[in-house]
Amino acid sequence: MSISVPAIGVNRSMRRISAVDGVVNPPAGSVAWIRGYNRVRPGEVGTAVIAGHVVNGRRADVFYNLQNLRRGAKITVFDANGKRVVYTVTATRVATKQAVSRDAAVWGSNRSVKRIALITCDDDDGFRADGHRVSNFVAIAEAR
Repeated sequence: MSISVPAIGVNRSMRRISAVDGVVNPPAGSVAWIRGYNRVRPGEVGTAVIAGHVVNGRRADVFYNLQNLRRGAKITVFDANGKRVVYTVTATRVATKQAVSRDAAVWGSNRSVKRIALITCDDDDGFRADGHRVSNFVAIAEAR
């Protein structure tokens, strides 16, 4: 499986990971889709959650420019069978990690459209006491 987001220069294969204790933490340098929590594989009807890091140490990582993604941008996913699905970004936002964990567009039920939620950390709100960023950047895209 792979993802292409030309607007931010991303063209990568995707790997599957699981959340650990409710925390999504993809390996540095990779784009990962999250299994579990009734999420689907990218390219299927339902909501697929795709995550990547904004930085790795002090270097830019795969979703460094995700915050530059705008409504209307195109995202292409090639599923496990090589089938191409084109998504259009419908919404973007910065939200606290707590708000993202309750976001219906990301985690709510969806049995009608092919949707992806791209998530990374966001620097705008700074860091928590534990060193993790306060907020995430989220981009929602749907195939129509």
